[in-house]
Amino acid sequence: MIDINVFIIITVFSTCLATIIQVIKEIIPKNDGWITISVLIILVTGLLLTINLSLSAWIGGILLTLFLIIPRWLLYRFDRLFEVKNYQKSRQILSIILCLHFTKYCQNYYQLLLGLELADNGNINKGINILNKNNTCLPIFNYYYGLFYYEILGDWQKCLQLFEHEIDKKILFSDPLLLTYYLRALGETGKLNQLFENISKVQSILLKQKKYTYISRIKLYGFAFSGQISALKQLFASELSFYPEYLQQFWLVTAKTVMNKNKDYYQILLKKYSMNHNILRASVEWRIKKTSIPLLEKIKNSAYKNLYQIHINNKKTNINTNILRSKNKKITLFLITINFLVFVTQIRFGGSENLETLYQLGALVPIVVWEGEFWRLITANFLHYGWGHFLMNMLALYFLGNLVEAISNKYHYIIIYFLSGIGSMFAFSLLANYTNKLDYILVGASASVMGLVGSLTAIFLRRWLNEKSSINSKRLSMMLIIITVQLISDYLIPQVSMLSHLFGLLIGFMIESFIGVFSTRKT
Repeated sequence: MIDINVFIIITVFSTCLATIIQVIKEIIPKNDGWITISVLIILVTGLLLTINLSLSAWIGGILLTLFLIIPRWLLYRFDRLFEVKNYQKSRQILSIILCLHFTKYCQNYYQLLLGLELADNGNINKGINILNKNNTCLPIFNYYYGLFYYEILGDWQKCLQLFEHEIDKKILFSDPLLLTYYLRALGETGKLNQLFENISKVQSILLKQKKYTYISRIKLYGFAFSGQISALKQLFASELSFYPEYLQQFWLVTAKTVMNKNKDYYQILLKKYSMNHNILRASVEWRIKKTSIPLLEKIKNSAYKNLYQIHINNKKTNINTNILRSKNKKITLFLITINFLVFVTQIRFGGSENLETLYQLGALVPIVVWEGEFWRLITANFLHYGWGHFLMNMLALYFLGNLVEAISNKYHYIIIYFLSGIGSMFAFSLLANYTNKLDYILVGASASVMGLVGSLTAIFLRRWLNEKSSINSKRLSMMLIIITVQLISDYLIPQVSMLSHLFGLLIGFMIESFIGVFSTRKT
């Protein structure tokens, strides 16, 4: 039996510590109170731990969900909506975050969004007044309000002057939002050489900051302002597939206009989309009035090299993003469904924590297996002891299974899942027979899930050895962290079979390694 309280407390502490590390590394904003909230949750959970284990687990879990998990998810949604210029919905989400994180940073962002929303809906003067009235804002928002003020007016020349004369370079190259808008201002004003010469530098800065969504945005600017229509379409089909149609058309028209100098595309765009998007209209009118973007022949050779590197990096990133954007989750959902139906059957015939019910439905008991009931090697993988055991395994299966399903052959996935579970049960029975400890009872899909972990570890190790890429290095490190945390958890919870997890992990790793070698030779 897995103690759900211990699991929750481990999750609370590890999540809070991970959040603190992410804030220190500037992966999430420093000004949103994340460190304060994380420390308070750790202190409250630790204090209650000295009083009562169950109380500590549930209070800590509730605090974690309310003040870290929900705000982080909302922040992710906010970033997406803000990027696609949906200021109304992003402001609504930020208002919910404000209820949980009432910080100066969030308040300033709320005022910014309110101004942008009003301006985008046609109340330009009101929107600008809101941006101009904020004299008590944080220093960074003075620059945010300035650049968005010029975007509302559609004056990219003055926006570029803001970057070149008023914003300190240290501040500029430390803030991803300012950096990406600086590159766009270069493109809008026709400074293509400066744009392409800065792209590689900006990309490396954003990679260090782990601001991957901003990297997609600078690739968008690079492709659009150099007229690479096919690369732009590829970007919209992968990394920026969440962009609405009007924004995709806006940037595709940008690329088309660069190539053939025909500004009639902008007039069509204005008629079709600009009525509900006044900030977009201002940018389109700016492009119609100004001279055409310089011909590609005028771009220096060094800038061409950076542009070519962006194109190559885009192909690599598309491969990586497709891993996480796969919509084919049929096998994983099918396996979860089977486990759920079996769990319902357990409850129907006596309860998921009834040992007699588990035995009758096929739990692994080594002494019975060696008497000829080898079918238990299969059925035990679909039985679970209690809701906590079931939910943890299904959650792990959902995330890890989807990842394996996205990057591996579906038949490989099925083979690894079942052989890891069955092989682990068989190995455990062998060891039990050897040590003469045959009265154990073993259930759960965790051995199969650990087989998926072993498979992913083998895949990322093989890719890292072949390519030495940083992305595969990070993924391999993540798998090793998962394995380490799992083994520590197994050690702390005596009811969990560490051996079955290790057997599943090793079997999954070996099968995937064999498949990899065989596939390489065949190729």
